Amino acid sequence: MFDSDRGSADITLCIFPHLREFIAIDAREDRPGGPAILKLSISNVLGEEFYSKVEQDFSKLIRRHDAGFLELMGMPQQVEAVIRANSLKRIIAELGINVPQDSNEPGGSVGVLFFAGTLLTFEQGQLHEATRELFGKKLSDQVIDQLNEQLFGLMKKERTSIQETTKHDLSGLISGKSGPYVTLWERSGK
Repeated sequence: MFDSDRGSADITLCIFPHLREFIAIDAREDRPGGPAILKLSISNVLGEEFYSKVEQDFSKLIRRHDAGFLELMGMPQQVEAVIRANSLKRIIAELGINVPQDSNEPGGSVGVLFFAGTLLTFEQGQLHEATRELFGKKLSDQVIDQLNEQLFGLMKKERTSIQETTKHDLSGLISGKSGPYVTLWERSGK
């Protein structure tokens, strides 16, 4: 079902694009207390410290005196990299992993699973099989069961959020409040 080499990450982030919470699977062997499943809130990650650091890094990007037009055209990718790096640093800090401030290393390998498309259609048995394949060597059966319970709950919330967004888009289209266009359907997964 999944490439089992992807299960070798020390930390795996399970992201639900429409939700304000996500799951971090900390499977580091040297983690105090052993591997753990942590549900984190985006508001804890994207706090004042995060925004200040992004602003500081962005300021450095746009104020470089040696930047030419070609480099300026690549600015969106550089801004994305700044946001990604700072987000990861904040998540790592939330997990209690101490990484030197000037380091760009997250303190281990990090994998990301986006729960969207086909992955959201998994039944409990399929989810259990997938998590066992991905994490069976690093997590106990009890921790995998805990993970599956939390993932399945967030998958239901994500599906509900997608349905509500679609209803809102359709309502806006009918009422004329949606702007110039709206997405009526999307091709999922495959």
